[in-house]
Amino acid sequence: MLLLGIFVLTVALAELASSEGQETVLVLGGQGLAGSATLDALLHHQHKVAALNNGKNYYDYEEMFSSRITNIGCIRSSGIKNCFEFLEFVRGSPKVRAVVDFTSSDGDLMRDAVAAVADLHPAVYIFVSAAAIYDVTKDSEHPLKEEDGVRPDAGKRAAYAASNPFGDKMLSSEEVLLASGLPYVIVRSADLIGPRDTTYRWWQYQLWAEHFKTVNQGFPIPNELSGLPFSLASGEDVAQVVTKIIEKKKVNTVYNVAIEKTFTLPILLLDLCTHVNKDKECYADYTDSSEAYYLYPSNHQGTLSIEKAKTELNFEPSLWQSVLKTTVDFYTEAKALYTPERDTVLRRLNENVVPYLRLDPLTKEIYLEAGEIKKTLETFEQYSIPKEEL
Repeated sequence: MLLLGIFVLTVALAELASSEGQETVLVLGGQGLAGSATLDALLHHQHKVAALNNGKNYYDYEEMFSSRITNIGCIRSSGIKNCFEFLEFVRGSPKVRAVVDFTSSDGDLMRDAVAAVADLHPAVYIFVSAAAIYDVTKDSEHPLKEEDGVRPDAGKRAAYAASNPFGDKMLSSEEVLLASGLPYVIVRSADLIGPRDTTYRWWQYQLWAEHFKTVNQGFPIPNELSGLPFSLASGEDVAQVVTKIIEKKKVNTVYNVAIEKTFTLPILLLDLCTHVNKDKECYADYTDSSEAYYLYPSNHQGTLSIEKAKTELNFEPSLWQSVLKTTVDFYTEAKALYTPERDTVLRRLNENVVPYLRLDPLTKEIYLEAGEIKKTLETFEQYSIPKEEL
């Protein structure tokens, strides 16, 4: 035991010594799917990491990172320069190698961020943007290339912006960053699939597929989207590109990130159902309704070209079957491990998909599956469901 203690102390001192004078990577956000994967990758590549976020610990964020990074608590809406912990961080005169921004989702937030970090003189400001920007840019054929991401003629701008407000805000963030004068790289990610997703899109579909008989409703697929091709990306894809940008010292450029596979919504849902529901049948409800509840894709202009990232960064995109298995396995275990997130997913399903008469049985099934017998009894007591049925 004494030898083990000496070994652990020696390793800790060696890590401390190696971090002295080391340049920091400052991450804005980092709690979600791509962010947590990026934090993990940066640490794996021996970077010293500080993460500025709102302090909400989703999934196993605290367990994974609390002792491995410098956490800077900050509510972005208050302005980064008004955050005490950020000011304390700056007073330490950190050497900032790069800023990686997951949170500046509109022009005002980006304006605040670049003003706050300008005095830190980062070698590169990496903004993780989204493929949704291509919905509000000039008309182009897919696969969409990085140079396609520019605004259309003035006469079309308002209509294009209205077609995808999220894409319009993300493009505004890109434009503010370009105008800031900071050395930048923009990473445009396809819709993300993987563990620790705080949008909960995939997990809703997975619970739906796993309990398809109870939900008793087909996946709504708008007819206009049924054949629409789109791309997906994993968190590890974004993390790989970010670490390679820093390693290769790339600046003032843009990269698309995606898995090398073309999806449509029916193909995606079929892959999910085949994986989680092998002995049961899922089906789709094709509809012309504009109110149909669908969760992918967030951009409607087609697939992304990733040739630039492959050529310049040696980017190796994830394999879809591996991403699918890892994602499904994570959320299968998450039902019992991460109950606040699971209950958020369940609420969204109940609000948007499950008719009132089937709401209670679905909730009951999921609580029982997670082993929460006491919670199940308390939840259903108000509905006078006989305990023997539980």
